[in-house]
Amino acid sequence: MAARPSQRPYRPQARRAARAEPPVANQIVRLAHWRVYVIFTVALLITARLGTRLFEVQALDPRDYAGKAEREILQEIVVNPNRGMILDRMGNVLALDIERESLWVIPSLLPQERVPAIATTLAPLIGSEPESLRQAMASTDYYWWRVARWLKPEVATQIEALNEPGLRLMPEPLRYYPQESFAAHVIGAVNRNGTGLSGVEAFYDTALKGITGTVKAEFDPAKNPIAIAPQTSRFPRDGANLRLTLDPVIQQIIETELKASVERNRASGGSIVVIEVATGAVRGMASYPFFDPNHYDEFDPELYSRNPAVSNLYEPGSTFKMVTAAAGLESRAFTADTLVNDTGTIYYIDTTLGNWNRLGNGQINVDGMLYHSSNVGAVLFNDLTGPDNFYSIVRRFGFGAHTGIDLGGEEAGIVHAIGSPFYNDILLATNAYGQGISVTPLQMTLAAAAIANDGVLMRPYIVEERCDGPQCTTTTPTVLGQVIEPGVAWTVRRMLVNSANHYAPVVWAAQTGNYADQWLVPGYEVAAKTGTSSIPLPGGVGYDTTATIGSVLGFAPAEEARYAILVKVDRPADIWGVQTAIPLFQTVVDQIMTYERILPQPWLVGPSR
Repeated sequence: MAARPSQRPYRPQARRAARAEPPVANQIVRLAHWRVYVIFTVALLITARLGTRLFEVQALDPRDYAGKAEREILQEIVVNPNRGMILDRMGNVLALDIERESLWVIPSLLPQERVPAIATTLAPLIGSEPESLRQAMASTDYYWWRVARWLKPEVATQIEALNEPGLRLMPEPLRYYPQESFAAHVIGAVNRNGTGLSGVEAFYDTALKGITGTVKAEFDPAKNPIAIAPQTSRFPRDGANLRLTLDPVIQQIIETELKASVERNRASGGSIVVIEVATGAVRGMASYPFFDPNHYDEFDPELYSRNPAVSNLYEPGSTFKMVTAAAGLESRAFTADTLVNDTGTIYYIDTTLGNWNRLGNGQINVDGMLYHSSNVGAVLFNDLTGPDNFYSIVRRFGFGAHTGIDLGGEEAGIVHAIGSPFYNDILLATNAYGQGISVTPLQMTLAAAAIANDGVLMRPYIVEERCDGPQCTTTTPTVLGQVIEPGVAWTVRRMLVNSANHYAPVVWAAQTGNYADQWLVPGYEVAAKTGTSSIPLPGGVGYDTTATIGSVLGFAPAEEARYAILVKVDRPADIWGVQTAIPLFQTVVDQIMTYERILPQPWLVGPSR
C-alpha cells in the first residue's frame, strides 16, 4: 500500500528533543518567583531586625541611646578659675595668676611640605629641639598638640607674626610671684599643674584653686561650635584670696640681716621667727638660703619643699634652759632661792656631763644657772623636778606635738619622755640643757612667747584674713592653754633679763665704780637666752665635733612684750655659734623696735646693773 503524501515522516530523535526542552515562558516565571521569594525573605529579615532594634532603643534603653546621640554633638568644655591671690599684712601682692600665651599646633592645618622649615624656625624661639617639634607637627594622633607653655610676650609676638594657620596661641594662667624670693618659704610654690607644693600654697591649695566651670555646646562633625545652638554654662568660681600675718617691713628686716649674717660667718644657713606675743600671729619667718618660687624647679627640692622654721628639727641647746627653769618653779620642785653646787662636771648615772668650759660656778640659784648657762646647774635642778613633772610641762609647752600652724610640712619634734621605748634616765639630764630633744624653731619661739604672755600659750597662725569673693573671714587668735602660772612666768622673765645682759659688752659703771654688763640691746630691756648646741651625726649616734648651731631666743620689751624672736645660725665657721647669733639678735631687735616706734630709754643705754 502506498504511503499518504500528507503524513509527516517519523523522526524519533527530534521528538525526544522537543519533549526535553521546557518552554521559555515557564523559565521566566519560575526565575521571577525565586527572586521575589529571596527579596521578600531578605526584606522580612531586615524589617524584623530593624523592628527588634527599634524596640531595644525605644523601649528597653531609650536613655542610654539618647545619651550617646547627645554626646556625638554635645561637648563639655572645662573653664578653669583663677587661683586666689596671696597678700602680706599690708595688702602687697605676694602671689597671683597672670596670663601668658601657650603655643599649640594643629597638624591637619599645616602644609606638611613646610613642616621642617616651620620647626626649624620655631625651635630656638621656644627652646625645643627641631626634630621633636617636627614629629609633633606631623603627628595625627590628636587634633592638636601643646608644644610650649607660658611664652614670653616678645616670643609670642614673633610666633604670631609667622601667620601660620596651624599655629595657635592661647592664653593660659601662670602662677607669678612678683617679689621673687621674698617670704618664699612661707608662701611656698605651685607646680606646673597648678598644685601647691609647700607653704601656704600647699596648706590652702583647695581654697586657692577655686571651683572649675563648664560650658556645654553643640559641635558639627568638623568639631566647630554651632553658634545658633543653645549653650549651658556653669561659671567658674575663683579661688579665695589670702592675706597673711606677715609684716612686710619686719620680713624685710629679718631676711636682709639673716642673709648678711650667714654669709659673713660662712654658715650653711639659718632661720629667724618673729611671733606677736599677744595673738600668736607670725609677723616674720625667714630661712636662708632663699629660693625663687617662679623658678622653683631650678633649685634643690629640699630647698623649696620644706620650710626650715617649721620642718627642720634641731637640738636647741641652752635656750631650752628657760623651759627647765619654768618646769621646776611651776611644779614647786624648787624656788628661786634654792641653791645647787655647780662643780663644772658631774657624774650622772654612768656618764660624765659638764659645762662648756668644764669650770664650776659654785653655789648658784636658778637665776645663776641661766646667767652662767650652767649645764651642771640645769642637770641638778632638773633632778629635783623629776621626770614626771618635767615632761608634763614640756608637753604643755607644745614640744613633741604639732603647733597647729596653717603651713604645710610642719614637724612635731621628738621628746622621749617616760613611757617612750627610747627613754632612759640620762635623757632627763641632757634634756635639761637642750640636748637629746628635737624641736622646731617655731616651737621654741612659741615657748618664749608663752613666758612673755604670763604663761598663756597661743596657737600660731599665718593667714590673717580669707576672702571668698566679697565675703571675708578674719582669723581669731586661739588660746591653747595656761602653761605656767603668771607669777612663775614673771619670775622667769626677770631671770631672762639678767641672762640676756650677761652676753652684752662689759662697760664701766660710774655709779658703782666698777665694770658691769651693758644692756644686750642698748635702750631696751630685753629678756633672752643664748644657746650653742651640738649637731647629731647621721643615724643619731654621737655628735659632730666640728660644727654647732648658735641661737638666741627672747622677747622684747621684757615686760608687756610685743614680739618673741628666735635667731638661729647653722654651722658657722666659729664653732661657738652663739657668738654669731648674738649680733644678729641685737640688730634684728633694734630695727624692729625702731620700726614699731618703741623709743629707746636713756637709762637702758649704760650699764645694766
